[in-house]
Amino acid sequence: MDSCECLSKFVYDLTYEDLPTETVENVRLFLADYVCAAMAGKKVNTVFNRAVEAFTFAQSAEGKSSVLFSDRQLPAAKAAFLNACYAHGADMDDGNRKAMGHVGAHVFSTVLALGEELGSDEREIITAAVAGYDVYCRVAAAAQPGLVHRGFHSTGTAGVIACAAAAAKLMKADKERIYHAMAISVTMASGLMIVAESGQSIKPLNPAKAAENGILAATLAMNGVEGGILPLESTKGWFHAMSDEIDHRMITEGLGKTFCIDESYIKPYPSCRHTHGAIQAVLELKKEYALSAEKIKAIRVYIYPNAIRIAGQIHMPKTSDDSKFSIHYATACAAVLGHFTLNELDSHCVPESVLEMTGRIELIPDETMENRDEGIRGCRVEIEDADGKRCTQTVLIPKGDPQNAFTVDDMREKMAQCAEGIYSREAQERLMKKLFSFGSTTGKKVERITE
Repeated sequence: MDSCECLSKFVYDLTYEDLPTETVENVRLFLADYVCAAMAGKKVNTVFNRAVEAFTFAQSAEGKSSVLFSDRQLPAAKAAFLNACYAHGADMDDGNRKAMGHVGAHVFSTVLALGEELGSDEREIITAAVAGYDVYCRVAAAAQPGLVHRGFHSTGTAGVIACAAAAAKLMKADKERIYHAMAISVTMASGLMIVAESGQSIKPLNPAKAAENGILAATLAMNGVEGGILPLESTKGWFHAMSDEIDHRMITEGLGKTFCIDESYIKPYPSCRHTHGAIQAVLELKKEYALSAEKIKAIRVYIYPNAIRIAGQIHMPKTSDDSKFSIHYATACAAVLGHFTLNELDSHCVPESVLEMTGRIELIPDETMENRDEGIRGCRVEIEDADGKRCTQTVLIPKGDPQNAFTVDDMREKMAQCAEGIYSREAQERLMKKLFSFGSTTGKKVERITE
């Protein structure tokens, strides 16, 4: 099987008219989420942002593609790189369970920046984004869980393939050129999961390089450069390098009939998705039983082993980056404060009682809390009080997944949190109106999406 040929045909054939109304509405919702995540990343990942901004602006000529929250314009590849850095900077961007990684940070950064440079219309952007989501989710899911167990981050390693395909789609490439864009991109696949353990501030480089190199790959392909044959299945290809076991069903099942953006999730909390089930379960228990933190003796979180591997190693965060990858800390914030927002990422700014609570939290491996086929990736939380009474709550599918989906009102609340200090309420409403009407007018050219 040549998965690249199968996917390139799908990307080439896809039209805006093929997309159900629900899918188009989801693109708008996920576009709004991308902007919210970028606001958050712009605010919290400041040291990294200043460094990449200085480098990118110094190395780049003026271009036609907008840098978010700025009046600067750069060449598409450089604008996509910088915008993806913002979008993944707070770990508040969307993702996909089966792919075990993030999507919008690289796909939207690619299609928006390139679309401005090419003069694409908004419906072309929507179509290319849907194609990019499918390519990323299908390629990454086919290689999971072996890919993450080897220490690779699918956001970067599969993201570059998706961005190459989406970019080639916007460039109006034929099927052969789309194939070669993807084939060229595999040799630039990169991204390691060490960024979940330490050095988390550099994690945005993974989607950022995927976006930049995806545009490069598509540009090379459009200028006649050819990649390798069987770039995924070859014995020296992407699949062989990334994983020991490949599930080709993930490539072909429902291709062109169902769309992966409709199966992706949106994050309500600024932390690794593996923390979300525990946060939600604790908040629900506090609400139902009126639990006060002072009376909590112990919190036991029964959760799937991969969550513990990725987000269960940091008990007491030393930095805001650590906080994003600590089930202990996020759960403690929920138990003591009744919320977990961007303001709690700095562990030095929370009450001592939060840090003390982390010592009462135990993570217990439970493989029944994850089932990829059924869309389950959750946990069971048991809280024991000082009198020995216990209450439990199970969250199999955290808020933000399609089965427990975000609404427009949810997105408005998320924007209010992310936009604090950047946009007034009036500006937020203008932005929401703009994002949720994206593509509603035939032939409307894409333009700067933020004020």
